[in-house]
Amino acid sequence: MVSYLPMTLYLKDLQKKLGVLGVPIFFKLPKPEVLEPFIMIGANTSDSSRTAQTGVLIEDVTVSIDIFIAKTSRVEAEEMKSKALRALGRVRATANILLDDSVGREVYHVSITVSDSIC
Repeated sequence: MVSYLPMTLYLKDLQKKLGVLGVPIFFKLPKPEVLEPFIMIGANTSDSSRTAQTGVLIEDVTVSIDIFIAKTSRVEAEEMKSKALRALGRVRATANILLDDSVGREVYHVSITVSDSIC
């Protein structure tokens, strides 16, 4: 049996929660041939400065989640943003929608930043 560390478990949990959206999920930007919609669970940072000298390691983590949606409907982008935030549950999250061409074509990009504490 594989035993994962807390950050890996947290990323797997995000993947599971977002899985209810029925959209492919990647951990790096896929090739340009992959069409929207798709989700990328991207960069993450952690800060363990709240951890006491002894005891359990406490990490404050921040994870970027990017959802790319074809530029056909702003309403669809807004709906996806709301559904994703609800799927993530009770976490501190900020989200915005912008037009982006980093995937080789102009798309709606829902950018979500999740902040949480894990042990």
